[in-house]
Amino acid sequence: MSFPSLEFNQKRWNRLLLNCYWAIFVLSILIEVLFLQISDLPKDEFIQMYILRPTILLAIVGLLAEGGIRWLPKHHDYVLISSVALFSIINTSIHVSLGYLLFFLFLPIMVSIFYFQLKKMLYAVVCTVIASVILFANGTSLRALDWVTIAFTMTLFTGIALGILVRGREVLMHLRSSYESNQELLVRTILMDKLAKTDALTETFNHMAYHEFMDHYVVQADNGRMKLHVAVLDIDNFKKVNDTYGHKAGDAVLKKVSSIIRSKVGSNDIVARYGGEEFAIIFAEKPFQEVFDTVEDIRDSVESTSHEAIQWQAVTISIGLHTYAPGMGKDALFVGADTALYEAKRSGKNRTVIAAAAPATL
Repeated sequence: MSFPSLEFNQKRWNRLLLNCYWAIFVLSILIEVLFLQISDLPKDEFIQMYILRPTILLAIVGLLAEGGIRWLPKHHDYVLISSVALFSIINTSIHVSLGYLLFFLFLPIMVSIFYFQLKKMLYAVVCTVIASVILFANGTSLRALDWVTIAFTMTLFTGIALGILVRGREVLMHLRSSYESNQELLVRTILMDKLAKTDALTETFNHMAYHEFMDHYVVQADNGRMKLHVAVLDIDNFKKVNDTYGHKAGDAVLKKVSSIIRSKVGSNDIVARYGGEEFAIIFAEKPFQEVFDTVEDIRDSVESTSHEAIQWQAVTISIGLHTYAPGMGKDALFVGADTALYEAKRSGKNRTVIAAAAPATL
């Protein structure tokens, strides 16, 4: 049984992270505009250095990230981490005098935590190291203490990220184990429920399942939301089959007859072995004429089918058919069908008899 992977909703999270990038981009422009009002630098110089240049560079990085997510779907996570690393380099190099902005260098590591994958976290660490080297190579005027702080903080962030990753993996393994256990339990429950409601010999529903379905259908029929009919079928002279050819041959006949019945009914109809050689069929949402034609088709098919177990002879069935009327109740419905079946037996067998309360016109 497979477990939902870490790729679940990953594209949506990447979209959210990229939206955050654009939000920070807009916020940085607003902050620079505010600083413009209090800066001692000439306005033209300030705008050129702190507004136009970083805005253009950050916009290019954002557009590249948008394109990478769209056209490199297999690598969109790495594209986003790389974009955040470029964002960090641009901001820290322009405002290097503001020491607290050095924490931007650790944004790639923070972003990589969202993916819970060691290789992406290591890639983010490499990006952070490269960003630091680029700042150093550009002659950034940082004190030795600042570089020590950067190295220490990067180690700290990496350790925290690794701890979160390990903890996330533990939680994932626990969830995986719970998920698989629940799925296995669900499958077992379904199988046990099916076995409890299925007749093993004929692969039809059993007596208990018939009554469960009927309880539900009767409620629908009483509310006028469903047409409901019941047919009770019985194999003629079945005791003679068992006495003459043995119970094993009788079982083979039962299996074959049930197979014919199941092949003729619709997907919404319920076939149940009511007891011994007797079957009940619940027909839902079908007009009476269609139901009558179906049971007659079943009867004709059974009569024309020979059975190897009884020396290629055929058996016949008798059928009683009853239509539900609101307020009748399931017991009265079955008694009506069973009474019609008795009449079919009494009047010569191998025929369908409609219960007195059923439509007289076919």
